[in-house]
Amino acid sequence: MLILYVLLIAYILSINFYAFLLVKSLRDQERETELREQAAPLSTANSTPPTKPPEKFLGKLCIAGALGGALTIYICMFLFKYKRGNLLLMVLMPLLAVLNIYLFVLLFKSGFSFFVVR
Repeated sequence: MLILYVLLIAYILSINFYAFLLVKSLRDQERETELREQAAPLSTANSTPPTKPPEKFLGKLCIAGALGGALTIYICMFLFKYKRGNLLLMVLMPLLAVLNIYLFVLLFKSGFSFFVVR
């Protein structure tokens, strides 16, 4: 029984560490892209306004949040000032965080008894 608790704690820590690294790397990647765009010389002949690229890694953030890293993603969004204007992330991550916390507490309180066939 103790091994299940240790595995759950290791899972929670690892998914939250991954979520932290994911948000940090995406923020760094976005900053590098912005710096490259600012450094590139603008053509005056055919200047079109720069368009924002589509949200590439939104799926990764949502999956990491659903797997248990939603609270870390939400906190890191404010710490790193990353995608705070994205409505989906600002609404979905707190909801997933509450759901994750509820499920983790339920697992710890039940003692994994619903996995045992009686």
